[in-house]
Amino acid sequence: MSAEQTVSLVQRKARTERDAHAARAMSLGRALRLTASKQAGSMMDLALGVLGVTRKTVSAADLPEYLDPEGLILLMDGAGTQVAAAVFDSALVAGFIQQQTMGRVTPVSGTADQRAHTATDAALCAPFIETLLSRAALLPEEVADRELLEGYRFGVWAQEQRQAQLALDAPEYEVIEMMLDLAAGARNGKLVLVLAEQQKAEEPEEEGESTPNATLGSKKLVHNVLAVRADLTVALTRLTLPLSQITAFKPDDVLDLNLSSMTQALVVDANGEILSRGTLGQVDGMRALQVEPQKRREHSLAQRRVEDRADLDLPQVTVQQNDQKYAADRAAVSPAEPEVSPLADVDIFGDLPEEDTSTQTAVDEWDRENDAEEGEVQQKQVVW
Repeated sequence: MSAEQTVSLVQRKARTERDAHAARAMSLGRALRLTASKQAGSMMDLALGVLGVTRKTVSAADLPEYLDPEGLILLMDGAGTQVAAAVFDSALVAGFIQQQTMGRVTPVSGTADQRAHTATDAALCAPFIETLLSRAALLPEEVADRELLEGYRFGVWAQEQRQAQLALDAPEYEVIEMMLDLAAGARNGKLVLVLAEQQKAEEPEEEGESTPNATLGSKKLVHNVLAVRADLTVALTRLTLPLSQITAFKPDDVLDLNLSSMTQALVVDANGEILSRGTLGQVDGMRALQVEPQKRREHSLAQRRVEDRADLDLPQVTVQQNDQKYAADRAAVSPAEPEVSPLADVDIFGDLPEEDTSTQTAVDEWDRENDAEEGEVQQKQVVW
C-alpha cells in the first residue's frame, strides 16, 4: 500500500469518527428541537415538530428584518441588562391559542388569523418560550451555547417593532429561526429567537486607569435612537375651497398657493394639529426645516415682590397715605357726632347685692315658707 493510499484511509476514518461524534453530540439546534417538541406536548398536549433550525449572527442595524411587525414580539429579560426577543408569526400564535382554548388546531382559513395581537396572546405564549429556553439551556455540549440560552424570563410584550428595536441595544445578536409544524401538518409557523451573547463581568479598574467602555451604554442608546424612523410632516399652507370647486378638479389643474417664500411652513402631527412653524429649505441637497423658536409665555399674575415693583405700572401707595385718604373720605360723608363718655364710666347695673348674701336670703325665706305649711297641716290633723 502506497503512502497516498495510507493517508487517504486515515482521513476517511477520521471523517467517519467526526461524523459519528457529531451525530451523538448535543448541538444548539438539536437541543431546541427536542425541548420544543417535549414541552409543547407536556404543557399544551400539542403535537409539535421542528422542521428546521437555522442560526446566524446579525448586527443591530439589521435586526428590523427579523422583527416582524405583524408578529407577536415578546421581550425577554436576561442576566443584568441583557434583553432578548422571541417573535411568533400569526399562524403560530393562532395555533397555540386554539390548542389552549379549544383543545385542537384548525387549518389556516383565509384571513382569519390576520388580526391585531393582544396582551392575552402574549400571556398564553410566554410560558412556552420561557420553558423552551430554560430547559434547552441544560442540553448543549458547548459552554457558549448553554450561556446563550440560559437566564431568560418573560419581560414585556412589545406592541410595536420600534419598541423592540429600542430595547435591543447590543451590537450583535444570534438569530435562531425555527420552522414548527403543529398538529401533524394542520398548520406551520415560524419562531424567531433574537439572543445576545452573555456579557462577562469586568474587573473593577483601579484609580487613575482609563475607562474606554464608560460611554459604551450611551453610545448604544444614541445609535438605536438615531436608527428609529421619524416622520416630519410639513404643510406649505392651508386653503379653504368650496366643495364644488374641489369636485371639479381635473388632471393638470394648477392651484395658486399664494406663496412668495417658504418662511411660513407648518409642522403638523398625524391628526393635522399645528405643532410649530418654520422655514423650508435645503442643506447640502437635502430638504431641511428651520423651526421657529417658541415664544416664551409671560407670567399672567401680578408681580408682588419688592424687587419687582419697578416693573409694575401702578402708583406707589403707602399705609400712611391710605389712612389719610380714608379719614378724609369718612369726614366728608359722616356727620358730626356728639361726644360720648367712655363706657367704663357708665354704671348700667346699679346697686346690686353681693352674690353670696342674696343667695342666703332666698334660702332662709324658702325654709320659713316650708315650716308654715307643715304647721298648718298638723293643725288640720288634730282637728280631724
